[in-house]
Amino acid sequence: MSEITSKAALLDAIRGARAALEGALARFDEEALVTAAVTGDWTPKDIMAHIADWERRFLRWVEAGRRGEVVERPEPGITWAEEDRLNQMIFERHRSRSLNDVRAEFAAAYRAILDAIAAMSEDELFAPGYYAWSGDEPLLAIVWGVTADHYAEHTAGLKAWLRAHGA
Repeated sequence: MSEITSKAALLDAIRGARAALEGALARFDEEALVTAAVTGDWTPKDIMAHIADWERRFLRWVEAGRRGEVVERPEPGITWAEEDRLNQMIFERHRSRSLNDVRAEFAAAYRAILDAIAAMSEDELFAPGYYAWSGDEPLLAIVWGVTADHYAEHTAGLKAWLRAHGA
């Protein structure tokens, strides 16, 4: 991420990481998308819902910051030390959704986060503490964690499952 010095470079990196994630997902057939336990009990569909949920969460943080609100991150009543519990809650919240619904939200959340980043100023992205809720961290680091880094993490898990299953 240290090589990211402009919004254009950030968007390019996000798009590249997303293309790799979508390429890995495309290697799963329709049945495997909803049945293959690639990360614990999580299927590729669950991973798509999880990523979209985090993208939407980030967008809520930004909107709250623009209203001057301080956000309790990652979620009200949940600390970063409890992130695994939050991820389990996300899994349970989306588990019963249809593949088509999850696919639509996965695409829509991605478009929304790209649009939001494209609309941000360089100062908003790169200035440490631009929002009260971001502390001394530049928004860039948070964006990176919710997008490119998150995509790469799950791409690796998907590819490992595919290799282990000869796919």
